[in-house]
Amino acid sequence: MNSTITSPNILDVTEDISIKRHQVANRLTGVVRRLIKHFNQQRCLITCVGNIGAGKSSLIKVLAYNTGMNAMFELPDEGYEDHFTQNEAFTPLLATAKDTARRTLHKYYCAIEDFIACHSKELSDSPSWIETKKCLEKEALNIQHAYLDLRKMQLQVAAGLHNSTCVDGSSLADRYAFCEVLHRDLEVPYLTGEAMGVIDQRLNREFKKLPQPDLMIFLHGHTDAFFQNIKERQRSEEKHVTNDDEIPEGLSRLVKALNIRYDAFPDTLNTTNWYKGPILRINIADIDFVSNIRHLIAVYEGIEQLISSPQSL
Repeated sequence: MNSTITSPNILDVTEDISIKRHQVANRLTGVVRRLIKHFNQQRCLITCVGNIGAGKSSLIKVLAYNTGMNAMFELPDEGYEDHFTQNEAFTPLLATAKDTARRTLHKYYCAIEDFIACHSKELSDSPSWIETKKCLEKEALNIQHAYLDLRKMQLQVAAGLHNSTCVDGSSLADRYAFCEVLHRDLEVPYLTGEAMGVIDQRLNREFKKLPQPDLMIFLHGHTDAFFQNIKERQRSEEKHVTNDDEIPEGLSRLVKALNIRYDAFPDTLNTTNWYKGPILRINIADIDFVSNIRHLIAVYEGIEQLISSPQSL
């Protein structure tokens, strides 16, 4: 495995080009077998973070179904239902939280588009502009609450499961990527300072006592790849109202702004003291873990290196 260590706790995944074709099957099944054994003997929590459209759900699904882990996904997309190796009783509870998040997300995206349209033709002190802005601020905070509710429930469920678990998304990414963009990086902030205070209070009050990940997988890359994935997956809340082939302007702006925040995300985690554990960093422009077996091997071997001997980093 040719992955390289670039900081005290970050491992960058690179393809091992020395793998011959006849070695691929043994190399893949070997690392999968070792991961299955490790996850059975020692319960682990793995979270996957990254920009919208980076492929978090796809990686979590492949990892879980190949290694026998539980898997919890961000939204109730067809084919990406939560997977529990032993107890399916949690499925309806989580499904309800995800349905709420999806409905809230749709309202949030609609509020963004309404504000962008109003902002383009109205003065910033006009009654209609002020009203539209208030609606956007309300929905921006609502979506953060909805995701915090979901993340909290997922971590509580993970703590009660016997097997290892991988989770699509993280409250830390929500706070230090999404919220930072919405509060600081847009021409007109969507999240107020008061709203940020409410979110921080919830994090400190409700999340400090919840399980922290043993490994964080961080997907990054260029926005062109994210936009292509967003178009292909055809989520209803991410479609343009009048043109399915066009990404809504608000979503496009958000993805571009998020990418800047995600570039600094590992450093941000260190400075906040929320997470000091190992990070497996995957550039999706170089590593196609969905359709390239050698790349998937590199990802699995990177996971193995970090969960087996994190002290070596």
